[in-house]
Amino acid sequence: MMRVHILAQATYKPGDQAPEGYLAWHEWAETQHKAGLRQKECGRCGKFKYPQELSATVDRCVMQSRTRPVTLTTLVCNACAAPSNAEI
Repeated sequence: MMRVHILAQATYKPGDQAPEGYLAWHEWAETQHKAGLRQKECGRCGKFKYPQELSATVDRCVMQSRTRPVTLTTLVCNACAAPSNAEI
């Protein structure tokens, strides 16, 4: 006996917010990648996120290189930025 499983997924456009669910997220991520969007690492949690998953919050830290101080700038994802905005 043969069985066929049909999985209906929503269609996604570049710039859409990430959906819930494993299979839906992979379909969405494939669309984002094909559109030329690339992931960047969150400076707080270290997870890679697409641009629409990143907040306007930017963390800056001054670090010392061999020759001079350097300012390190990292982006923060929406999930990490939400708790810090609630404290303010």
